[in-house]
Amino acid sequence: MARRSRTAVERIILQARIWGWDMSWSFSMATRSDTRTIGHHYSEHTVIKLYGSVRYPETFKYPTLECYLYVDPLLLSDKSVPLCIGSMQATGSRLIVYVAVHNERFNSLVTAASRLVALEINAEPLKYRKAKVMGIHLSTELESDW
Repeated sequence: MARRSRTAVERIILQARIWGWDMSWSFSMATRSDTRTIGHHYSEHTVIKLYGSVRYPETFKYPTLECYLYVDPLLLSDKSVPLCIGSMQATGSRLIVYVAVHNERFNSLVTAASRLVALEINAEPLKYRKAKVMGIHLSTELESDW
C-alpha cells in the first residue's frame, strides 16, 4: 500500500510597525471547569494590545494590525503538544492576532511595551481569513531592511 505524501506546511512572514498599545487586567473567582484546568480557585486575565500597520508584504490586503498578547497559565505545562502559539483572523481592513505568552515573560513585555516598534509574525497563510501563528518577534528597534 502506498503512503500518502505529506505536503510541506507553508509559512508566511508579516512585518508590522507598532505605533501604540493598551493593557487590560482582570481578576476573579474561577468557575468549576476553570479550577480543574488551572489548578486553583482564582482566574486572572491579562492582555497587552499592540496597534500597528503592516509593512511587509507591502500590498497586504489587511493593512491595520491589532495584536493581543495574553497570559496563558498552561502554556509551558507540557499537558499536550500545541499546534501553534496563537491565531489570526482578517476582518474588514484589520488583521487581528492573538498570541499566548507565558506568565513569567509577560512582565518584561509590559515594561518594554512603550518602546516596541516592530513586530514580525511567522504564520500559515490565511485560509478563509484565518490562520495559525507559529512564532512572533518583537523589537524595540527597526531592522536595517525596514
